[in-house]
Amino acid sequence: MSSVKVAVRVRPFNSRELHSDAKCIIEMRDNTTYITNPKAGPKEQAVKSFQFDHSYWSHQPGGPGFASQRRVYEDIGVETLEHAFEGYNVCIFAYGQTGAGKSYTMMGRPSEPEQAGIIPQLCENLFCRLGQLTEAGASSILEVSYMEIYCERVRDLLNPKNKANLRVREHPLLGPYVEDLSKCAVTSFGDINDLIDAGNKSRTVAATNMNETSSRSHAVFSIVLTQKRHDAATDLTGERVSKISLVDLAGSERADSTGAQGKRLKEGANINKSLTTLGKVISGLAD
Repeated sequence: MSSVKVAVRVRPFNSRELHSDAKCIIEMRDNTTYITNPKAGPKEQAVKSFQFDHSYWSHQPGGPGFASQRRVYEDIGVETLEHAFEGYNVCIFAYGQTGAGKSYTMMGRPSEPEQAGIIPQLCENLFCRLGQLTEAGASSILEVSYMEIYCERVRDLLNPKNKANLRVREHPLLGPYVEDLSKCAVTSFGDINDLIDAGNKSRTVAATNMNETSSRSHAVFSIVLTQKRHDAATDLTGERVSKISLVDLAGSERADSTGAQGKRLKEGANINKSLTTLGKVISGLAD
């Protein structure tokens, strides 16, 4: 089993693309994605294929093969949660161009069950699993944190009154962590949903030519799951700790397409810089 899986998703056209009479150049069959180059010359390959772990066709709602929010979660989120209960640190992040549908895939519209994204669905499923754990005689503790990285500065979304820039430190055993980041204990899905909602209201968003609600920061929602089991035979208590990181990255941008100027231009430059660094890290891991 691969420790890294990659999925690609195609969203429906937005109003700007519909108005400009845009044409879809993407096709998907099983887990293979085909891209047609409309400007290919006679000697060039017009169609190129790419293989992924999952290819989600969400371009035509209600159409054949349409990949719903639920299907995306069942393919990606359920397995991620399973590994977390096994004691592994896990991470899901959405990466792509601005306006590609990353925030919709990760967060969706939690108030509408059919439109909820990976994060609210995973949290709801998490408490269902914890209920089964309690029935089996085990106990658990859940702590959540929510932060954003805006223009290379870290902000606590669960404590927006704290305007200070939080520092990233490295623990000799636990690895990188954010100093003074709020950690909130939760005991129900309602608790965690309220924190998600509060954090989303504090997140930095703005309108550009390509996206009316463009995320101007990278958001990281983290859950630390601690499971405790008591062995009656040895009278010892074992503890298993895992971390679930759910990341909604800001989208890469081209200044001429977004029409960014001044503050928006600076934000876009910082976003592109950090995404380039992330790409190098992923490439290093792949090698």
